Amino acid sequence: KMTQQMRDLQLAQARKPPGPSSPNAAKRLYRNLSGKFRVNYTSFDEGSLVGRGEKEKLRKSYLFQSNAALFEAVELQDLDRVQELLKQYSPEELDLNTPNSEGLLPLDIAIMTNNAPIARALLQAGAKESPHFVSLESRSLHLSTLVREAEQRVNELTAQVVNEAPNADCSEKEKQLKAWEWRYRLYKRMKAGFEHARVPDAPTNVHLSVASSSSVQVTFWEPLSVNSAVVTKYKGKNWVCLPSSQGTAYYVQVSAYNMKGWGPPQASMPPFAIPSNWREYDGRAPRRRGQAEALDHLLGQVKTVHQHCVCHEPCKNQPQSRKHSVSKSLKHLFHPGSKFLKTLKR
Repeated sequence: KMTQQMRDLQLAQARKPPGPSSPNAAKRLYRNLSGKFRVNYTSFDEGSLVGRGEKEKLRKSYLFQSNAALFEAVELQDLDRVQELLKQYSPEELDLNTPNSEGLLPLDIAIMTNNAPIARALLQAGAKESPHFVSLESRSLHLSTLVREAEQRVNELTAQVVNEAPNADCSEKEKQLKAWEWRYRLYKRMKAGFEHARVPDAPTNVHLSVASSSSVQVTFWEPLSVNSAVVTKYKGKNWVCLPSSQGTAYYVQVSAYNMKGWGPPQASMPPFAIPSNWREYDGRAPRRRGQAEALDHLLGQVKTVHQHCVCHEPCKNQPQSRKHSVSKSLKHLFHPGSKFLKTLKR
């Protein structure tokens, strides 16, 4: 029997999972496991970094494609597509004010093709004109260069297509030729739009009104232009008349601007305005003058009387009256006995 128990004990020990036989063995096991887990964590972090890098590349590529799509929509004069892209992306994501390889911005293409609806949509989104066009001469020279380079490219591709035998490479050259022919026509249209444009007319219905005792308000309509380019900004010129007894008079003129320059100014109607309010104009005293002082005086009187009020005296301890026990049972209230009637007070 003793031998059988020893055998059972040996079998039970054999079934146990092997564990560290000493504290040092446990420490070695912990170090090994920690090292394995550290390797796994490191590889996981590196994978995450690689994943984030790939995502950033994909995002930039996607935004670049959206920017190219916006240029294409403006060049094709597709207003619906332009509005869709402006609604889907922010101006920063679309790179509205970063020139492309030709030194052009979407707004430049819109105004030089005289597409007012697309130009207005871009202006509302915060689009600006290219900073390269600092003068009329620089814009004209840039457009002439684009037209000349596109024409040279078309002539080169035409010669290659005509002289080469039909093959896959020739088919690709034909696609490039069609693309450059279309771009050549676009640049010629932009150049002609710039050459035929003139400075804008003066704004109409310029109205000047008093907004407050320290400001005036100016409203106006767009110029009634026929052959003028799209207006991209306005400016107001004002000057001050010497102050009089009624106040300072402000005179205002408004001018419009397009790619050909500033148009003539238009004076406002009425010709001047004096910031004021009706009390100052009539010479009346403010309706609430002295009310704050009167309220402060009244509040001081109330505080003085309240300090001598008897309610601030310490309350004397009132003798506690004998507590009456009141039954909270509803059954007691509806008991038919005479005891309830005798003790009923209310």
